[in-house]
Amino acid sequence: MEREDKIELTRRLISHVDNDTTDYAEDLMRVPFSAFDDPELAAREREVVRRFPHIVAHVDELKKTGDFVTTDLIGTPLLVVKQSDGSVKAFSNVCRHRGAKVEFAESGCKRIFSCPYHNWAYGRGGELRGMPHAEGFEGMDRQQYGLVEFPCEVRHGLVWVVPTVGADLDIEHTLGSKHDAEVIATGMADSFQVRKETWKLGMNWKIAVDGVQDSYHLCQLHTKTVCNYLEGNITAFDLVDRSWRIVVARKSITEVRDADPDSFDVRDYSLANYTIYPGTMLVTEPNHFEVWTIVPDTEDPNVSYCTIRLLSPKEPETPREKRVLEKNWELLMETLHNEDWFVTKTITDNAAHGQVDELIYGRNELPGQVFHKMITRDAQELLAQP
Repeated sequence: MEREDKIELTRRLISHVDNDTTDYAEDLMRVPFSAFDDPELAAREREVVRRFPHIVAHVDELKKTGDFVTTDLIGTPLLVVKQSDGSVKAFSNVCRHRGAKVEFAESGCKRIFSCPYHNWAYGRGGELRGMPHAEGFEGMDRQQYGLVEFPCEVRHGLVWVVPTVGADLDIEHTLGSKHDAEVIATGMADSFQVRKETWKLGMNWKIAVDGVQDSYHLCQLHTKTVCNYLEGNITAFDLVDRSWRIVVARKSITEVRDADPDSFDVRDYSLANYTIYPGTMLVTEPNHFEVWTIVPDTEDPNVSYCTIRLLSPKEPETPREKRVLEKNWELLMETLHNEDWFVTKTITDNAAHGQVDELIYGRNELPGQVFHKMITRDAQELLAQP
């Protein structure tokens, strides 16, 4: 972070702490309760979500040439493969012959990927390499029948994919040059993946995203956990096109009120959340990183999927370093399962039967307002297309 930016961010956060304020929206926002369980709206939102980048792997999962992972991204089966030049490519995990899945293993290392149905074989670069009884396919141009490739980029130690052929993908541009440089400065690109877990949640995906955007609840819901470390309802919010940075002050930030700006790193006194629309969050804390990916279910608006990766700046070597990371994970799990998701699950339950027409997002819930305005606008634009 540039020196002047660090000074300004520190000033903003301490001012909010002193005045019990936050960055505010211009007005209240009202969201229809039906926005969380309407099947037609959910279908349009899925199409919107498919047009934007999502994280499908950490570079630790793809170390050697031929290393691969398979996953499902909003209904699209993916085969993600490390190439011989060090790059990573992402393909539809669908055979071009009769549509069977090509690779069934979750991960591994291969030179050739063969569909088990008729043994059509594909190289690491997705090209069609061979087929039994090729004489039956005379006149077919093999070069036109490689695996379908999706936009894929490795940045910040993470593998990003847009599950739409031909879509634009430029994470530096998406984050904005200033915020992208800040993420680089954290050292995330050289991080070590400590834990990774995916959950199927009984709630609309927007409810799950809301929870990660919201500092208002930190010292209301998390009175015995997160509130011990972070200030509640205090956020510095900065928007860049379709991504934004949320910075929450730690309780200790007032310790540097009069400190020499060159004597401390504001990251040690705050938590930063770099959100890449629609549902990806890079969370930077003083001693670790969290990477969140939240996507809707392919059919049920009341179901979503959340993947969280816990990253360490370097591979833990000592028992103490391992214990610290394990405690960070345990605290995160406690707050999520016993507090956040326990409560937010009731929002989905109430959407159909609570007899409440609309929800209110306060001026102090600026990130949530921005998120809902974006997805609402994009879904409406999709509906208006011929």
